[in-house]
Amino acid sequence: MRKNEEPMFKTYNTLEQATHAQPRVTALLACQNNLMPTSWHMPISKAPFRYAVAVREENYTHQLIEENKSFTLNFLPSEHFETVNLMGKLHGDINDKLAQSNLEVENVDRFKNVLLNASDFIYECEVCDTYKNGDHTIFIADVVKIHVNDKQSDKPMLFSGRGRYGTVGETFTLSKRSIL
Repeated sequence: MRKNEEPMFKTYNTLEQATHAQPRVTALLACQNNLMPTSWHMPISKAPFRYAVAVREENYTHQLIEENKSFTLNFLPSEHFETVNLMGKLHGDINDKLAQSNLEVENVDRFKNVLLNASDFIYECEVCDTYKNGDHTIFIADVVKIHVNDKQSDKPMLFSGRGRYGTVGETFTLSKRSIL
């Protein structure tokens, strides 16, 4: 530590105590007509294309995924942040979240999971494995179809925790280097 200065970092023991922003792309996970915001997700394999999402065991969505073994991930542009936030406050076993979202359904997949019209892109996912860890289950899924909106936004929705949403301010495109 530098002399006569406050420490640069505050240290916390739990995520609930910490106040940091960790921007991550968010999506609406749809299992049947139930919508749940998710930002704890990531691609885990390119071939086959597999995706992992972490869902808290106490969530109604967890029960639905275990029963249906499938879901869609609807990646919405940042303009829908208030709707996504509302979906996180409602309980799917009590509320019709799809109706309250005011989002239009483009179609449904073969498992009857909704494909939302406002999405920039959608992954249709079929669960192939699960891993329970802590208070979440990680559902690993094969992405069986990818739907890309021709009018895809350049403002993906980012979630930073505690009700904070944003989008990218500037993007950069680099050319791929050729390997000798």
